[in-house]
Amino acid sequence: MIGTLMLIGLLVVSGSSVKADPYYSYTYDWWGDPVSAPLPYVWSRNINGEDLGVGSFDQARDLCVTDDGEIVISDTGNNRIIWLDRYWNVLRIIEEFQAGDQTDRFNEPLGIYVSSKGHLYVADKGNARVLKFDNDGYYLQEFGSPQSDLKLEAAIPKDFIYKPLKIAVDPAERLYVLAEGVYEGLIEFDVEGKFRGFIGAPRVKPTLADIFWSRFATEAQRSRMALFLPTEYNAVDLDERGFLFVTEKNKIKRLNPAGEDILTLNTRWEPVGDVAAPYKEESFFEDVVARPHGVFSVLDRQRGRIFTYDPVGNLLYVFGGLGTTRPLFRSPVALDTINETFLVLDRRLNHISVFEPTPYARSIHAAIEFYETGRYDDATTMWQEVLSCNVNYDLAYSGIGRAHLRQDEYYQAMVNFRLGNNRKDYSKAFQLYRRQVLGEHFGLIISTILLLLAFRSVNRRLRLVGRLRQRSGKAITWASTASESVTAMERQSTMMSPEVESVREKLQTLRDSLRYSTHVIFHPFDGFWDLKYEKRGNAVAASVILIVLVMTYIFMRQYTGFIFNYRDPARLNIILELLSVLVPFFLWCSVNWALTTLVDGKGTFRDIYIATAYALVPIILINIPLTVLSNFITLEEGSFYYFLLTVAVIWAMLLLFFGTMVTHHYDMAKTLLTTIGIIVGIGAVIFIGLLFFSVINLMVGFVSSVRTELLLRM
Repeated sequence: MIGTLMLIGLLVVSGSSVKADPYYSYTYDWWGDPVSAPLPYVWSRNINGEDLGVGSFDQARDLCVTDDGEIVISDTGNNRIIWLDRYWNVLRIIEEFQAGDQTDRFNEPLGIYVSSKGHLYVADKGNARVLKFDNDGYYLQEFGSPQSDLKLEAAIPKDFIYKPLKIAVDPAERLYVLAEGVYEGLIEFDVEGKFRGFIGAPRVKPTLADIFWSRFATEAQRSRMALFLPTEYNAVDLDERGFLFVTEKNKIKRLNPAGEDILTLNTRWEPVGDVAAPYKEESFFEDVVARPHGVFSVLDRQRGRIFTYDPVGNLLYVFGGLGTTRPLFRSPVALDTINETFLVLDRRLNHISVFEPTPYARSIHAAIEFYETGRYDDATTMWQEVLSCNVNYDLAYSGIGRAHLRQDEYYQAMVNFRLGNNRKDYSKAFQLYRRQVLGEHFGLIISTILLLLAFRSVNRRLRLVGRLRQRSGKAITWASTASESVTAMERQSTMMSPEVESVREKLQTLRDSLRYSTHVIFHPFDGFWDLKYEKRGNAVAASVILIVLVMTYIFMRQYTGFIFNYRDPARLNIILELLSVLVPFFLWCSVNWALTTLVDGKGTFRDIYIATAYALVPIILINIPLTVLSNFITLEEGSFYYFLLTVAVIWAMLLLFFGTMVTHHYDMAKTLLTTIGIIVGIGAVIFIGLLFFSVINLMVGFVSSVRTELLLRM
């Protein structure tokens, strides 16, 4: 009943705001495709300076919400700080302040932060300082440009110009400053204003190409190369446990006091904003806000969207966008929350947009809160409420699965983990379920094994007794009857038509040729020699092997165990699977034949075709039973699974190598060079093919445009 009422309420809220909220929400499924979701937040109102009675904002750059729910705004263009209560009433405006005996003013104030003790910190960029005020707006302290002692002298770069941008303050009143042009991380000051060094410097990761060219470049070329400098941080915030959240372009870190990233990710897709949408530019996180119970939200200035993640990096919801209509943003620069209400500051529109949560978002946050505080049954109830709004929400299924797992309901946990595409937890539940089934049916399993062993022993004894009776002459009658039956069968076979006899011979030959493949894979030199010169194999058998190979890959795509199958079985395309095997196979055969005819190869295209097909038999013999086995092993046992997959591929590659050697009468060195040439040739053929189709596509487009132009002019 509650779920029905929440769903009706959500539909009413969403339906009433269709015109007011021209954006949509989505999440990403396991395969990275966006999946539509209900709106987690709806626009409530915009608040500007005129509404507050303080005049228009001018290039406002930051806002901060205190622990008491009061709101502080950095009105940068007007060089002032506006302090409001939770009801948007103006408490104070700081435009000038008394610093000692002098009256001082701001010069381009940017980042602001209110500590847990109620002290206001302002990054006064134009004056190269950070200012500290009490909760009544009175000046307390100034943090100037970092000055190092002898131990930290090398920490400050030469010609350093201090331009503080954003700040954060921990409960011990240590100040962390994000400054312009500083690549060493955050600047740390103690409570007395002394510089303590840099923390959390982003790591530099030059590409292999950068390293390669730097090795061979001249001094002049190196001087013109881009420096391997780390990226500056974009935003900083402090969570409820005193850890720092920082953003670097579209990456997020959670730093401990030692500057180490302790953000534990347990998700298919990292929290990088849009992960699979067809956008040319990546997300850029302009601001980050830490929320209760490990949840955090980031503001993407690239597309004006707000992404919210759980403590391990799973995407909870997305909303917002850029545009000219009222709820959308033009240039969002700051983000914060009052309880569950979002405040977004827009620098170009000079107003604050207020967004209120829907029942859908409230249920998500309640489920996370209950789970983090140990109220697992309540968390399950809330996840079910979420599913009543969005049946495609994977995290809800995982949350319900964890509840079943804690109650030892392993099968139900497996069902929900599978619905949520949670392979890691599914593996844990399956391991416990497998142990439970084996324990419950242990007696039956042992009895079945003993019966099979007993049956085998009795069968061996009966066969031994039969042989002894034949030797003692006690089975003469049976032998006479059998002899008569054989004679009758021979007579009947002689009466068969030549066509039937020919078919029988061909089937027998095909069976022998297929059976011989097991000899080839274990004795490659003798096997490939006999394939060519003793005619132990034929093209028909090779074609059958190729068909079975294609069916093997289709079988693997469809029936590999859930834990190890990272492809969507619903998207299985038999044509693509067919081409993925046949195209490389015939490319190898064709390039092999074309190249070896130029370097004294002794094999014909038929020989190459047969040898290549027989060389791929290990993939069939290993992958089919391994696919079945993958449904009965856990993630921890996956090393065995991947090891056998690798063995199959390496085995087939070695057989291809030996098959080429024997078929063309090459030595080891010549075979190696020929194999490299074949691989290069295949790459060349693929490149030429792509180039050909690209040219054809351009020609078709040109002809189509000319035809359209002529039709329009006629």
